Amino acid sequence: MGQSCSDREQLFYRLRALAKEMDQAFTAAVSRTCTKLEILQYLDEHTELSQLELQKLLGLDAAAITRHLKQLKEEQFITSRKPEQDKRITLVSLTAAGITKLHDLTGKKKNFLELLTIDFSDTEVSVLHSYLDRMSEQLTNLKNN
Repeated sequence: MGQSCSDREQLFYRLRALAKEMDQAFTAAVSRTCTKLEILQYLDEHTELSQLELQKLLGLDAAAITRHLKQLKEEQFITSRKPEQDKRITLVSLTAAGITKLHDLTGKKKNFLELLTIDFSDTEVSVLHSYLDRMSEQLTNLKNN
């Protein structure tokens, strides 16, 4: 990313680097990856989901969701079962320990987000959302073409 980069190229590289940096800082502050927290949140919202549903909701490949669920199961935060009517499906749900952990992580996430945006006014947060929404729409358009 030398001097030959345009402003748009620099923006692209800065956004990529910022996403990685935020992910690392989030994991350090919350003691859990964002993906694992999202899994716990989805299970809290839906009570029980299939492994495939979680995979689609999170946009992960089969190996990644299997790895995350295995780790959460080893920590006894989730449980899984195969329904009698279709043994090919794995249904996943939160355990009591998982619910407790989710509440703890939710508080840590809130603190992290407050510290991350402490110098931002509500207006600045709104404007940033607007810019990110526009970029997201453009990405959708690019994927569909």
